[in-house]
Amino acid sequence: MQFDDFEAEDLLNGKGSKKTSPAEHSRIAKLTGEGTKRVHVSGMYKEWFLDYASYVILERAVPYLEDGLKPVQRRILHAMKRLDDGRYNKVANIIGFTMQYHPHGDASIGDALVQLGQKDLLIDMQANWGNILTGDGSAAPRYIEARLSKFATDVVFNPKTTEWILSYDGRNQEPITLPIKFPLLLAQGVEGIAVGLASKILPHNFNELIDAAILHLKGKDFEIYPDFPTGGY
Repeated sequence: MQFDDFEAEDLLNGKGSKKTSPAEHSRIAKLTGEGTKRVHVSGMYKEWFLDYASYVILERAVPYLEDGLKPVQRRILHAMKRLDDGRYNKVANIIGFTMQYHPHGDASIGDALVQLGQKDLLIDMQANWGNILTGDGSAAPRYIEARLSKFATDVVFNPKTTEWILSYDGRNQEPITLPIKFPLLLAQGVEGIAVGLASKILPHNFNELIDAAILHLKGKDFEIYPDFPTGGY
């Protein structure tokens, strides 16, 4: 008898195991009830696993190729764009605003925002954001501030060419992907562990990416290799 192919009668009659005590017999009877039909669980587990794996892959751990961003990163940038008035905002305020779009807690948003800032590309930082050379962490969100960099405002956003969907609670709209005019996935690199797969792309040099993009537009061949913001240390 297979695990995914059993009947309540088999359990009640003790056929599913070597011995069934009266207490266990009574417990099984209460759980199964009268008229219980055959149950197949293998298909159910398969569907649930695929749904869960797809959710983790698409909604949490792996970036989109189009803009090179994980959902939490995209939602942070979208929230910062909505908050943007040219001045710095407390990171704690950015985290709270981003929670309108990202329902997975303030800690994941804060960590992702600090990592974005330490890339020194899309986020203009103020105060102690940690040090990637020494491994020192950033100060608490209430002590550090951020705003979008000039580069981010120029190349990341374009509402006219952005496709939108409703946020998780239906109260707001968020972008499916951002129309970034730059190979951000290669510039920042990414590392993510999903269910059934993982992604790891090393960062590349900003100037070399610009040169490669020009060569690509001219139809010429090029080679580009990873480069690290720490200089290899």
